[in-house]
Amino acid sequence: MKKRDILIAALFVFVLGMVPACDLLEECGTCEMVTVEADGTLSYGTPTLFCGDELTDKKEAGTVEVNGKLIYWICK
Repeated sequence: MKKRDILIAALFVFVLGMVPACDLLEECGTCEMVTVEADGTLSYGTPTLFCGDELTDKKEAGTVEVNGKLIYWICK
């Protein structure tokens, strides 16, 4: 009986480890950084998954100017 309970608990923990946690509890989305060069050239970063507060921060982030380049985030 104890071996069976331990096996069931181990399988449960394994299944929970395989499921991305933020998809179950929080809103998630993909964001990518956009850089606008001084000459107007656009470059896009790698889309990255953000969840919860991190996603909210990226959505609410404004445009930042760094060394004459404008940088902002696009989230889907």
